[in-house]
Amino acid sequence: MGIDKQDKKNTLTNAAYAIHSYKLYSVEQNSQQQVDFLRELQQTAQDLDFWKLDRLVGSDARVLVPPARLESFRHLLAAQKLRHRELIHDFERVQDDHLYGTKRLSPAKGLPLNKYLRYSEMVEYLNTLARKHSDFVTVAEIGKSFEGRSIPAITIRSPTLYAAQSNSSRPVVFVDAGIHAREWAAPAMAMYLISELVENASQNQDLLAGLTWTIVPIANPDGYEYSHQHERLWRKTRRPAGRNCYGIDGNRNYDFHWAEVGASDRPCADTYHGEHSFSEPETRAIRDELMRLKGQCKFYLSLHTYGEYLLYPWGWTPELPAGWQKIDAVAKAGAAAIKESTGTSYTVGSSTNVLYAAAGGSDDYAFAVADVPISITMELPGGGSQGFNPPPSRIEEIVKETFVGVRAMALELLFRVLPTFKMSFDSSKLFQTYQSHKDIKQYLDNLLQQYSSKIEVFSRAESYEGREILTVRICTDVQQKRPLANRWSILIDAGIHAREWITVSVALFIVQQLLEKDEISAKSFRSFEWIILPLLNPDGYEYSREHNKMWRKTRRPLGPRNHRSCVGVDCNRNFNVAWTIGSTRFCSLLYRGERPFSERETKNVRDLFRKLRPACKFYLSLHSYAKAILYPRAYTRTLPRNWQMQHTIAEAGVEAMKKATGVRYRCGSASTVLNRPVGGSSIDYAHDIEKVPVALVMEVASKGFHPPEANIQRICEESWIGIGAMVNCLASSFRSVLKGSGTLHLR
Repeated sequence: MGIDKQDKKNTLTNAAYAIHSYKLYSVEQNSQQQVDFLRELQQTAQDLDFWKLDRLVGSDARVLVPPARLESFRHLLAAQKLRHRELIHDFERVQDDHLYGTKRLSPAKGLPLNKYLRYSEMVEYLNTLARKHSDFVTVAEIGKSFEGRSIPAITIRSPTLYAAQSNSSRPVVFVDAGIHAREWAAPAMAMYLISELVENASQNQDLLAGLTWTIVPIANPDGYEYSHQHERLWRKTRRPAGRNCYGIDGNRNYDFHWAEVGASDRPCADTYHGEHSFSEPETRAIRDELMRLKGQCKFYLSLHTYGEYLLYPWGWTPELPAGWQKIDAVAKAGAAAIKESTGTSYTVGSSTNVLYAAAGGSDDYAFAVADVPISITMELPGGGSQGFNPPPSRIEEIVKETFVGVRAMALELLFRVLPTFKMSFDSSKLFQTYQSHKDIKQYLDNLLQQYSSKIEVFSRAESYEGREILTVRICTDVQQKRPLANRWSILIDAGIHAREWITVSVALFIVQQLLEKDEISAKSFRSFEWIILPLLNPDGYEYSREHNKMWRKTRRPLGPRNHRSCVGVDCNRNFNVAWTIGSTRFCSLLYRGERPFSERETKNVRDLFRKLRPACKFYLSLHSYAKAILYPRAYTRTLPRNWQMQHTIAEAGVEAMKKATGVRYRCGSASTVLNRPVGGSSIDYAHDIEKVPVALVMEVASKGFHPPEANIQRICEESWIGIGAMVNCLASSFRSVLKGSGTLHLR
């Protein structure tokens, strides 16, 4: 579409020219000399727009030539004996035929495949999916473009019961599209991928059961809209760059070998790399999301057009990176699936060896800096002679074919490649030392890969300092979306007090026994789904490991903003039951908080209780180190009406541990054993407010908050004997409580 003089004046863009009489040529590369010549021509002739160019002898290049260069271009080709043919006589006429569809998107009718969606239509569709499928779809803004448009990312998880926020340790596939504005088919493919994963989730359970998908369908919204409104072949962003020039090539702007090769330092060039790496808000947004997912993201896929290539690092050198064989295997799986399905042949290889050297690309950065082990750029098919603007009638054909390849690559990753990666966490040493929050995440990630049918790991909240509060769900068929009628829940938390390191080890030991020792298959244990928070207070825990071993509370600053000399709240004084009993002094180790549930950690537990209603029958909070199993109430010596049942279950644990190891635990109500009232405790909240029939504190017999590492294994084994005995007692002796609502015997 041409731009009149007033448009040129208003936009001040170097490339705002009409494309009347522009011609598209196909040029045959029949020798290495001709390949090298065209590559040099691409780098030196800035007014020639190479749509397709690779390093393969026998392939065709595609070049859009402006009217002023037609004669000299043809002379150059003749001098080099390059065979060529004219594909498009007047590009303006061709593009005007295919710019837009005729119908506006109707979200209720699904994703249209006969038009290129505008930016606002994409955002509307994403938000509609998030509202309609809130149990497994979320949409977030990861940044804003230069002109202020939101850059949305949609995250799609397995539609299971409790993963309302994120399947934390599940491997992530990160997909982006549209960093080059004119490549409209790439965002169209990203939107189709989203549609298939969400609206056809039941047909794509194999893609969702073991993976989380984060997709950015339009990474350069300013350029995309400009290519619709003003100049169809616009490639870059829209930030002013130099005098009378606009835009930066987003795929030359990443900070890995930035500006070394294959990018221009001239602001008006289509491949201008920017004044510095990450000069663009669009590339910073992708960078930040990749780094947020570092360690979790296993597959990065960047969608482009056109050429039918599957490319991987490096883009800055012909050398291949360590581990390239795994990337090659994933890419070839995609190419083979497409070949079998439609007959289309994709070329697979490293970017530099297949195409040309181009530093500063997103795939190199994802692989080298964000530690994504599988990083691929996929160049989709073009539109025949139309190149970057295949007609809307071809959208469905292109996206469906491409989905076949993406599906095959994801499954190759999930079932063949991921299991071959060396585990970075040695689980044999799990109970030989105290694990960090990072180590715990890695261990759970390993379990998820090995036992995906029995474990789900998710995070419904983050701590004040931004750490995930990890939640583990274990049962015999974790992919069951709805809980079974005769299955009940056990909720266990640990590390509510930061310095009680041993409780975190005990919680991890429970997870290990249920999965690695297959205790979940035991008759009484399989009647329950086990919900375990192995580290409820990660900020305080890490602070106690690094700074103050006796730290107890959270790490949220307290008091007026200018006078925050005190930090943290005692989570076990922060629940909304007899909360007023707690200390009101900010700096006290027992500070109750400004209000009930002031802390993200306690709100997370509260929300889990509400999600589990009425299935939760047993709540166990792990503490150390008083050698006691306590039941409600902590705030008064008035016993609950079902205290005898709770006492019997607690006594079962006490007796089992005594018989096995000789350790002697006390057993009784919290206020009686502790000999003082405690308000705001989690067991009282669970029992009195959430109506959980059995709510216990287990004060692990550890002789200190951080017993010697040599004792961790023994303490964990001993504690598991007691916990198992209590669960068995509940399942065998109080089945009437399990079958009922759990509310009749409580008060």
